[in-house]
Amino acid sequence: MKHLALLISAAGLALSPLAASAHSDEDHSGHAAKIETSETKHVGEVGDHEKARAYFTDTVLKDHNGKDVRFYSDVLQGKTVVVSFIFTSCTDACPLINQNLQKVQARLGERMGEDIAFVSISVDPETDTPEKLNVYRQDFDAGEGWLFLTGDTAAVETVSSKLGQVFEKEAHLTALLIGNTGTARWRKLPAYLPDNVIAGQIIDIADDNIG
Repeated sequence: MKHLALLISAAGLALSPLAASAHSDEDHSGHAAKIETSETKHVGEVGDHEKARAYFTDTVLKDHNGKDVRFYSDVLQGKTVVVSFIFTSCTDACPLINQNLQKVQARLGERMGEDIAFVSISVDPETDTPEKLNVYRQDFDAGEGWLFLTGDTAAVETVSSKLGQVFEKEAHLTALLIGNTGTARWRKLPAYLPDNVIAGQIIDIADDNIG
């Protein structure tokens, strides 16, 4: 499996290489001997939105309502985001990820859609139209703070590459990427962690509790 480094130097952030995880029971068994997370705290300047926009790009995608959104300016900027990669015909990893995020969403309460947002990006954009994503998200009671994104294949591939994602449907990243675009602080977490643990990690990043 090819490893892609997520290097966000222009935004003042450098993460450890993020490996794309193929769909497998191992990703969700909860029996791993060691849970590893990757994190970069404050590195270089923070809050520099122009540099962050230049890196992440304002590539135009479509949300589940069919609305055009600019990836940095409309999706990432000013929020703590929890990014996941999914496709609607997936029958193993994706439903488990979304079911867990559904529980996390409930724990975050009113902060969802305010300073915290979930961003689920389809790695099968040719199949996953906005209409299909809009139906799909209802299976997980996704609220207004949970975006499902698709778009032209080239546009989705551009955005995915900025996040260290291998653009292969059956080999997409099954971890969660949590990032605060105001502080340039990001963390990668296994998606199978208990929902209370994930919620705590998100709040930690959102509130910038570096310690």
